[in-house]
Amino acid sequence: LEGSSLYEEATFIRTEVSTAVSRLTDILTPVILPRVEANAEELKKRLGLNTNKTDSMCKYLLSTYLRGAFVIFMTRSFDSLGGGPKEESRLVPVLDTLQHTTGTPNVYLSYDSDSDCVQVFAADGLEKGEELVLRYHKDMPNEVFGIQFGFVPGEAKSLRMLLEERNDMLFPPKL
Repeated sequence: LEGSSLYEEATFIRTEVSTAVSRLTDILTPVILPRVEANAEELKKRLGLNTNKTDSMCKYLLSTYLRGAFVIFMTRSFDSLGGGPKEESRLVPVLDTLQHTTGTPNVYLSYDSDSDCVQVFAADGLEKGEELVLRYHKDMPNEVFGIQFGFVPGEAKSLRMLLEERNDMLFPPKL
């Protein structure tokens, strides 16, 4: 995939997250380190770590948790909502479990800046028991969408299946 937009996007995201995690770890280590030092033996046992260096334990814990937080945000956030600040994504608990549609959504979200709340509106004609669907990110290119969400909108096949079909270097043909 090297040289493709998919590779470039994945590399960009990985670099961006690694840089942010490193910087945040440096900032947070002095705050968290005293707690790690106070609980070092318990953490060492619980996490199966083979080090007595509490600063290493602290950095390991912070980088693990921060990477997890980035993954959650990147895969469960919505782009700018109507009325909300531009270029700002938001986590919207519960609504992030709705299915994505490439067609017409039957649920719409709107940001109310006065109350700092996301409002949910059902489309006209929504039937009782009908699955609620929305668009995760309206104008996101397919390669970016595939990297962030693990599927390509409008494709019935998984991202892995699409890559297997189109990339002999990563997935050699079966003989």
